[in-house]
Amino acid sequence: MGGAYTATAVLYDDFRGESPNMWAAYLDELFAKYADKKPATLIDLACGTGSVTAALCRAGYDVTGVDISEEMLALAQKRAPDALLLHQDMRSLDLYGSYGGAICCLDSVNYLPCLSDFGRMLSRLHNFLDPGALFIFDVNTEKRFREKYGKNDFILESKNGLIAWSCDYKPRLKKCDFYLSCFIPDGGGKYIRRDEEQTEYLYTDKEIRSLADETGYDVVASLDRISFQPANENSEKVHYIFKRK
Repeated sequence: MGGAYTATAVLYDDFRGESPNMWAAYLDELFAKYADKKPATLIDLACGTGSVTAALCRAGYDVTGVDISEEMLALAQKRAPDALLLHQDMRSLDLYGSYGGAICCLDSVNYLPCLSDFGRMLSRLHNFLDPGALFIFDVNTEKRFREKYGKNDFILESKNGLIAWSCDYKPRLKKCDFYLSCFIPDGGGKYIRRDEEQTEYLYTDKEIRSLADETGYDVVASLDRISFQPANENSEKVHYIFKRK
């Protein structure tokens, strides 16, 4: 599923942008604004290193984090000790009981390789959400793939290492390949290089709304990146709020 973040796990938090506390505060506001009742329990799909998971735990939520990457979950165990963490593919989610809400952050949905996989994930999640529960997730848009990524190259550096990555967006195939080289200090004055390939897939607003209807959700809102403004043609990232029927 687009790779499992093995090489980049240790550097992931350094380069993802907004802070975990900002994400948690935004999600908390969305639940307060759009949920019939603010949930006590949450599913965090593709929880990654657990930084957002931990911030939500600090905000008072009982969180179950799910991720396909063992490397990511190893870090999440340290960052989010109060969360239940499960090594699972979100397309075959298997939990106990039901939850009051769910989230999937940082364009993780874009790593689902085809529309049927997206639908499988939504259907599995539906089984474990209370009626009326919200599922909040974000996706990268065609504008971001075309203008931000395109055929561009990036070098990102932090005190923990460096990532050099190249983008290859293929509009006809509706996918973007990322080729990453990570350089991590070995503690002895040298660097360890680890290479990885990732792929994200474009899903249109029409496709997402159709899937929602097919899998038992209402689309409550689609918002521009970390805001309460409606998404538009200039949005590079869109936050969708689904409500389980």
